[in-house]
Amino acid sequence: MYEKSARIYDLLYTGTGIKDFPAESEQIRALVTDAFPGARTLLDVACGTGAHLAELRQWFEVEGVDISPAMLEVARKRLPGVRLRLGDMRTLDLGRQFDAVICLFSSIGYIVDGAELGPTIRRLAAHVGLGGVLIVDGWIRPSEWDDGHRAAPEIASDDKTTVVRLAVGRREDRITDLEMHHLVRTESRVEYFVERHRLAMTPTEDYVRAFEEAGLRSYVIPDYMPHRDRVVGVREA
Repeated sequence: MYEKSARIYDLLYTGTGIKDFPAESEQIRALVTDAFPGARTLLDVACGTGAHLAELRQWFEVEGVDISPAMLEVARKRLPGVRLRLGDMRTLDLGRQFDAVICLFSSIGYIVDGAELGPTIRRLAAHVGLGGVLIVDGWIRPSEWDDGHRAAPEIASDDKTTVVRLAVGRREDRITDLEMHHLVRTESRVEYFVERHRLAMTPTEDYVRAFEEAGLRSYVIPDYMPHRDRVVGVREA
């Protein structure tokens, strides 16, 4: 995943207005400090290109983990001096705890085996210290998926690159199969490639149950993005 699109990921998501990393990071800061006013350390699991970490390090000592070497390559260029590690959230064990652990933008959806959701949330929660907070953004709620939906082309440009993406999504029971078609024009060439992403649709109550089984008091922020919920869990001191 993201082997080819990592280099144009930020352009695509910010240029189309899908993502506003400064505003989103301010929301995360507020959630963390409301739960734990003295929070100092933060771990971003599935940190991607490091765009959230670039903002969050204004307020916290930050680290990141991602399963994609291509995404980490972009993040390391953006964040010299920040500890960024290759890792799988399902088996995460960094040997320490943080005041905040975040897993944003539906990355938890890549846990497509339902039997792995609870253990994965426990691995994330194991890295949350006393008084700390875990924030996880869910993928689209199962009741909201529309197989007939035809998304408009997504187009973004800067002074060197133009990106066009068209997506086709299909549902297979609780799994969404997204086929992403990209055209990338640079100064010298046009490249075409396809990436496929499979994400599990999980009822929000299943996330909440997993948080509580991991020992966290949790609450839900509905529709942090359309049809997606954010779950916040606190490890009470």
